[in-house]
Amino acid sequence: MKPFLSCGFRPERLTPWLLLLALSTLFLCSFDKGYFYRPGNDDWNSSKNLAVAENLSPDHGFRLFLGLRPGSGDAPTYEMYSRF
Repeated sequence: MKPFLSCGFRPERLTPWLLLLALSTLFLCSFDKGYFYRPGNDDWNSSKNLAVAENLSPDHGFRLFLGLRPGSGDAPTYEMYSRF
């Protein structure tokens, strides 16, 4: 019995085919983009997550917060979001 790699199998020939297979599943399964625009999918939870993602920046030290409020002195008060 021959070893696996000496039988002529070359993994580098398989890589482009696997990539094409993965991309084809994207195109075959993504026709229903209207799902995101249906009523009822834009609730408070989505808005909160978008606010947290928008505020997550190096300017604020990558803090997970919902909003800023004026604090005492020059330091702002963060309305923090903690998932845990």
